[in-house]
Amino acid sequence: MRPAEETFLARRGLRIDLTPRELPLAIVGIGGAALAVWVGVEPFAVLPFAFLVAVRVRIHRI
Repeated sequence: MRPAEETFLARRGLRIDLTPRELPLAIVGIGGAALAVWVGVEPFAVLPFAFLVAVRVRIHRI
């Protein structure tokens, strides 16, 4: 068997937790929209930043 034909197996031992923060989602949405208007970009460009503010991301090794 050639190396390119070997099967790919996912590794165990990584857990990603997404938990919402205590802030109400409406406040985060208004803050993201205000940031987009203040900087002068499209609101969709600020969406990843607003997601990271609204959700706590934790990566754990098991």
